[in-house]
Amino acid sequence: MKILLIGQGIAGTMLAWALQQRGAQVRIADGSLPGNSSLPAAGIINPVTGKRFVKSWRIEEFFPVAQNAYQALERELKVPIWLPHPILRLLNTPEESNDWAARCALPNYTEYLSERPDAGAWQAFVKPGLGYGVIHKAARVHFPNLIGRFRQQAIEAGIFEHKALDYEDVLRVAPDYDAVVFCEGFRAAENPFFPELHWQLAKGEALLLRLPQAGDITDMLKKTMTLVPMGDGVFWAGGTYQWHYPDLLPSAAERDFILRHVAEMLDAPFEIIGHVAGVRPTVKDRRPYIGASRKHANLFIFNGLGTKGALLAPYWAEHLAGHLLDGKPLDPEVDTLRVV
Repeated sequence: MKILLIGQGIAGTMLAWALQQRGAQVRIADGSLPGNSSLPAAGIINPVTGKRFVKSWRIEEFFPVAQNAYQALERELKVPIWLPHPILRLLNTPEESNDWAARCALPNYTEYLSERPDAGAWQAFVKPGLGYGVIHKAARVHFPNLIGRFRQQAIEAGIFEHKALDYEDVLRVAPDYDAVVFCEGFRAAENPFFPELHWQLAKGEALLLRLPQAGDITDMLKKTMTLVPMGDGVFWAGGTYQWHYPDLLPSAAERDFILRHVAEMLDAPFEIIGHVAGVRPTVKDRRPYIGASRKHANLFIFNGLGTKGALLAPYWAEHLAGHLLDGKPLDPEVDTLRVV
């Protein structure tokens, strides 16, 4: 089967790999357009999220698939991709500490959460007076290594075209393929082949901070913001949500917003060394969009992974590959037919 993928962020990369594993002929077109959310992202996999400390959707299914896929790609591409990092969760109030303790006592949370009396390696850097919890089975997926090396491999194989195909171009080339799959991120909101889909696009921003003497820290740190160790004392600090934004560029207002919240967490000097932004393709019901166009039978979409792309992409890429190549039905939770 011959398949063209439009876009090579985390969705396009994982779908290309899943299809190749099944023997499909894959071609990729990506024009490196601005606003992409994969490369600026930290690639966080966090199994317990939100103010109520609730397990992520179907985490027991998605996590092992993600771990196995990224570790396999790590071996294949020979670059670090799967980086386990527990999350030190700062608990700001007695209510949060009580809620955390209650979750830790639940049998189906014991493998994900625990309490701790101190901040461990973060102790010299965080503000005193906070409570501490640990989120286990958390990780960071190194998106730049994964996407960059996979692209280089595709270029070497002659199956990558550095070009942003417009929608008329797609209609011209679609007859040459068994399927064309759009993995175009937030630009799917303008895709004329899927006009029925509803989007809640969210621009996100993050800072890169250097913390002197923090080079040995390997745990992520989370309160309102998340600090992710990138190596050599550099930490990704984010992310923010903007539902309305004038452009795709990093903004001073969001920089100040991040800094205010980082200051609530840290009692240590740091230096800003970078500022990144991207637009997430988010969906109101927080479920991906996977399915065929109602206008053209061989046009498909794989999108809407939102903030959990690192966790969701491997599982749903494999799911879509099974649908395209073996005719397996799509899960109704993600099938675009759920949109009426």
